[in-house]
Amino acid sequence: MHIDAEELSSTLSLDLYEAGWNGELIPYPGQPVRQFAMSHLYKSLVKKYLPGTSLRNPTGDAAALDLFTKVNESCRTWRLDTSGFSDLEAVALGEFRLAIDKFFLPGWSTKLLEIDGPPTPERAEMDPCLLVEVEEYQCSILSQGLVRQGFGLGNGANIGAPESDLFSKLATSSMAATDPSLHIDYVHAISSNPTWTEMEHLRSKKMGYQIVKGSRLSFVPKTAKISRTICTEPILNMLYQKGIAACIQKRLRQVYAIDLSVQPDYNREFARIGSLTGKFGTIDLSSASDTISLSFCKEFLSQQVLDCLLRYRSPSTTLPGGKEVELHMISSMGNAFTFPLQTMLFSALVCSCYRAYGIQPIHSRGSSHGNYAVFGDDIIVLERAYNLVCRMLSVLGFTVNADKSFNEGQFRESCGSDWLSGHYVRGVYIESLRDMCDCYSAINRLIRWSAHHSIRLTHLVKLLRHRVRFLPVPYDEQDIAGIKVPYDMVDKIVLHTHTRAVYYRYVKLVERQVRIPPNRKGCKLHGFFDNEPGLLVAFLAGSIRNGLIVLRSNRRKAVIRKRYSSRWDYIPDALPERAEYAERWKTLARAMLSEA
Repeated sequence: MHIDAEELSSTLSLDLYEAGWNGELIPYPGQPVRQFAMSHLYKSLVKKYLPGTSLRNPTGDAAALDLFTKVNESCRTWRLDTSGFSDLEAVALGEFRLAIDKFFLPGWSTKLLEIDGPPTPERAEMDPCLLVEVEEYQCSILSQGLVRQGFGLGNGANIGAPESDLFSKLATSSMAATDPSLHIDYVHAISSNPTWTEMEHLRSKKMGYQIVKGSRLSFVPKTAKISRTICTEPILNMLYQKGIAACIQKRLRQVYAIDLSVQPDYNREFARIGSLTGKFGTIDLSSASDTISLSFCKEFLSQQVLDCLLRYRSPSTTLPGGKEVELHMISSMGNAFTFPLQTMLFSALVCSCYRAYGIQPIHSRGSSHGNYAVFGDDIIVLERAYNLVCRMLSVLGFTVNADKSFNEGQFRESCGSDWLSGHYVRGVYIESLRDMCDCYSAINRLIRWSAHHSIRLTHLVKLLRHRVRFLPVPYDEQDIAGIKVPYDMVDKIVLHTHTRAVYYRYVKLVERQVRIPPNRKGCKLHGFFDNEPGLLVAFLAGSIRNGLIVLRSNRRKAVIRKRYSSRWDYIPDALPERAEYAERWKTLARAMLSEA
């Protein structure tokens, strides 16, 4: 279904002008929330829109590659420059160094107090008991044993794997790695598991081992103007990177009370409070995943930690044209430990700046009563410390995105949520309209936006509504399943004989699945060969269910399924203090869909 961006924008502007929009696109102090929300929606609607079905964006890919090249070069040339440092900045930098050491070397604070004088090798030779204390004192959270405990593989592609599922990666791949010693370590790590060992024996006998120079760079959609770069890692490197990531995440919970699985919720709440009271400022960085330079790591990380990261990273990447580029960043997007590492570094920096000011960092510890929040490069700090944190980030080689960082006024944004004076003003981003699922999703999100702001988008909903069949589904269904409507808009109501639940049909995206037949012959799994221990390992890991392996694919297949609902008009968003939202949603959904 072809709709160009201009048609979407012009149709939306017609709706907004009818609602009283003043046409202002640049926010200004004191702008009413209603006007701001309409301006924000107009700017967001087609910002990420890619027409057509391929979602390829050659212009955006070229822009992304150019940015990646520039960032990699900036990493190569970065050096710490403390000239012109104020006393406050010098204290913050010293606290930052100490915070990193304490994070990666947890024995630091405890054993240092127990040792009388510097723990030199000469003293250790004279006092054997002291030697044990020194070894504990230098213990790292990235020890070989701890890293192995966190072994894992994601559901994305890896160099050396014929498919993206766990069985293909572990049992039928070439087990690609950047260093031959990783193969030796891997065999040693699994030696205590006879099933896994037999799986590896069959795999290596058939496929052997592959040594590669590094990762492989590709592009994924980001906005209409620029794509996002991502580097596909070799399998064995990724296995260990996942282990490092698990170690850092565990330590993040201990030191900074940051659980990456729930932290976005706290960031959003801090952003809301900041927009309402001005207490917090929000900081966003440009290309943060690619900006942790090797020089930075050599400057601030201990040799033990640095050696671990260097061993399992990719030292180079291959560009789409085949050119090989040396990486001057410690890791890129696609490396499993990139995100937890940057979360840790920025958390340490924020706390260090606080201590330089004499502010006690308060961790959330399961609530939103802390005084900072960090999730990747989404950083939220007290208004007082904002400028110092930004200054230190710049000194350390990071670039603050001025267009998406806020410390003044009533607007704040973090982790995909936008707030103005405590009101949620996030726009709607239509990334594509390649099939009915995309269209259903856009309609449902636009109606919810209308309910939040009491603004009708009748013309735009009508434009999208005419591209798809009317398939009514309840509010708590997925956005891609159909058009969410109130119960009184359902035609031809059919009830379950016993439960009296409402029958309805919905759209479901079917994943690519491959059945493993009993005789293993004729399997449509690319690169498949008989490896029974591998099938068992994949089954125990939950990767094989009902004899089926689920594969990741860019091709989507939608089918119609049936289901029953016993709570059609239940709206999870309708909390006691927001009960009016439920009524607004029902009223506006009826009005806009009826007119459409």
